[in-house]
Amino acid sequence: MKKPATIIIVFFMFLTGVTMLFAQQERIITGVIWSRMKTDNKMYYVTGFLNGLEKAENILDINVRIQGKNEFAFTEPFYIQRTRERINDYIPDGDNRINLIIDLVDVFYSDTNNLKIPFEAAVRIALARNAGDIERSDMWLLEVRRKIANKGY
Repeated sequence: MKKPATIIIVFFMFLTGVTMLFAQQERIITGVIWSRMKTDNKMYYVTGFLNGLEKAENILDINVRIQGKNEFAFTEPFYIQRTRERINDYIPDGDNRINLIIDLVDVFYSDTNNLKIPFEAAVRIALARNAGDIERSDMWLLEVRRKIANKGY
């Protein structure tokens, strides 16, 4: 009688362990997943994405202010300025930002060559192209396609 109970307990422990492994796998949103998402889910995802970026920028501001108060001759380091620039590459100006990003990313992923590109790169490329910075967006697009071809993503 004890043998079947032991087998069942071991089976459930194994099942729990496997489930925990799958739950912790990183999920990268690409064009394949993006095209299957409903509009509401895209809005929620983009809202969370933008809120996270704005929160990161706020944390930078707070830390720079604290450091400036603590040091007499504090100068903001270059890497902080560069980080702000990188964050701003992902945040469009103006109203209706969420719908703008959704529309631009939809158009970006309509090209089948872009389906494997991660969402973060797609946003950056699409916003640069929309702002008229074609050369920069093309450079980023070629870079990310090269990484995908070399299995870097």
